[in-house]
Amino acid sequence: MLKRLLKSDAGVRAAGALAGAIVRLINATTRWERVADPAAAALLAGDQPVIGAFWHNRLMLISAVWPKGKPIAMVQSEHGDSCILGIAVSEYITRPIWGSSRRNPMAALKGMLRALQDGLSVGITPDGPRGPRMRCRPGLIHAAKRSGVPIVPGAWSVSRRSVARSWDRFIIAWPFGRGVIVLGAPIHVPADADDVGLEASRRQVEDALNAVAADADRRMGHVPIEPAPERKAGS
Repeated sequence: MLKRLLKSDAGVRAAGALAGAIVRLINATTRWERVADPAAAALLAGDQPVIGAFWHNRLMLISAVWPKGKPIAMVQSEHGDSCILGIAVSEYITRPIWGSSRRNPMAALKGMLRALQDGLSVGITPDGPRGPRMRCRPGLIHAAKRSGVPIVPGAWSVSRRSVARSWDRFIIAWPFGRGVIVLGAPIHVPADADDVGLEASRRQVEDALNAVAADADRRMGHVPIEPAPERKAGS
């Protein structure tokens, strides 16, 4: 019955509203600490757009990471879970961008470029919607190259949490604990980057995201979640 309910528009809206209430409760009852690279902090406090990158397993509290009042367009797949999470944090999202690296990568890329041209920042989980876990797909690299907008890697962790046995090891935060937000140094993709340069930037973003995620987990006393094994070329 629950699966049938979540396949309906009304069911998805109800689940999204409930998830939003839970997210607001957790944000309000968590004692947050912020650890930010100075250049990243300056970018997020300014008016210019940035590309905010986060791993899929930290989707639940992206709203805690992103500064209130800074417009953001969020890349979302049309998968049910993504729709529910999109509704849950809709008050923080200025514009949804429908598409994903797996199902409709060109729509996602065009939506990102359009939002950036309009002066909106863009948020994306570059390993979503289906993985592999904590491995960066190249869509945001192409968007950064073509727009000239820097990428800011971000992560959060909390002291009270559960980790799901899903492909991404999705983190479920609980209220009334401590939390930390970690922002890494901005990454600029050269406008003249060739295929080798694009791959170097992709790996740089992947390494930076894994570094901030591990830092956040360690600060909360957790063993960092490991990325999925790298896929061999051609696999």
